[in-house]
Amino acid sequence: KIYLSIVLIIGQLSIKAQDSLTIDNAIAKAIVSNFDIKLSENNLKQAQNSKSIYNSGYLPTATGSANGSYSNKSNYLVTQQGDEATISGAETINYGGSLGVNYVIYNGGQRKNNFEKLKTSYSLADNQKKQQIDNTVQSVYTTYYNLARAINQKEILKEALVISNERLERVSYQFKQGQKTSLDVLNARVDVNNDSLNIINSQVSIDNFRRNLNFLLGQSIKTEFSVTNSVEPNKSLLYSVIEEKMLANNYQLKQVDINTSLSQYDLKINQSGWKPTISANASYGINNNDFGSVGFYSIQNSSGLSSGVNLSWNLFDGGSTKTRIQNSKINIDNQEIYKEQLNLSLLNELATVWGDYTNQLIIIDSEELNVAVNRQNFLKTKERFNLGQLNSLDFRQAQLNLINSELNLSNAMFNVKLSEVKLRRLEGSLVHNL
Repeated sequence: KIYLSIVLIIGQLSIKAQDSLTIDNAIAKAIVSNFDIKLSENNLKQAQNSKSIYNSGYLPTATGSANGSYSNKSNYLVTQQGDEATISGAETINYGGSLGVNYVIYNGGQRKNNFEKLKTSYSLADNQKKQQIDNTVQSVYTTYYNLARAINQKEILKEALVISNERLERVSYQFKQGQKTSLDVLNARVDVNNDSLNIINSQVSIDNFRRNLNFLLGQSIKTEFSVTNSVEPNKSLLYSVIEEKMLANNYQLKQVDINTSLSQYDLKINQSGWKPTISANASYGINNNDFGSVGFYSIQNSSGLSSGVNLSWNLFDGGSTKTRIQNSKINIDNQEIYKEQLNLSLLNELATVWGDYTNQLIIIDSEELNVAVNRQNFLKTKERFNLGQLNSLDFRQAQLNLINSELNLSNAMFNVKLSEVKLRRLEGSLVHNL
């Protein structure tokens, strides 16, 4: 009775008014509110800023400067002819300013390749954001379906508890009539308690999955909602189509290609260390000097424009440029090796997931038949039990066979949906096609 009371309380709490959450709504909310997606969006914004013309080195630099000084000193002077003079409170005032512009005309192609690298880095950040969305959506699908599976299985267990309670009531009545023993009553009560515990454990799983899903959606983990706890497997997927799309659209493969381009730009940037740098500069300055009574000139002013062209060439840097170039070539080779490895890894993963997908479809067909057979067997067993032609153990076994076949069918239905999600992620179409 205690277990049954707990189950009823849990049931009452779970059926209170809740907002309905479909899988499509969950995905839409996750794309907007998920924390990992928000971080990837900010990374993309940083990459957007970095590829701006203002960060390219193509624009000239301008500098301005100003200076000023004042002094008040006493001076003792002796001329070459031996004449002496003392000057007290001699003031000197100096001030000036300048404005300069500098522009790098050529630096061995480093500026051009660095700018192209920044643009490619933006493409990488954009691809990483899409992959993060894909990963998050897969997590939402997985958690949502696991939550729906747990709710579905709880309903199966609740039906089992109803049957066990009916059996306990009947056995208890028959015991009072002298038709059953106390052992039959104890066995029936144990089965009720076990079924009650199964429901409590299933509710714990439901609560855990709901909290996890709330976290993925970026909302309070205490948010209550209901989900659709039935699924329909897609039996029309084709292995060859998925493989073709995977090799063309998979985000991991795209990132390898982008990283290869980045390594190639690094090589060109390092090779620019062997080339000269040419820059031009121009400045306009004003200077005013008031020497007071101690200078050869009392006041000196100057202003004007100056310009020039500079060429620098690092003829030998101890071999550091050569080392960087060698390492850049190795990085390019590493990317090619990683791409081959990733191709093989994805094909292996595709074959594994596809095998699980097709196997679950077979299990569904088998378990649907098992459920029908076990339900028919249970109904006949229940009828014979009520007539006193079977004992409690045979009744319980028939009941367990029905429960297990229903649970197995539920698992297979949700497992095939999870396999579908993995297949869509591999081909890079999870967000658009599911």
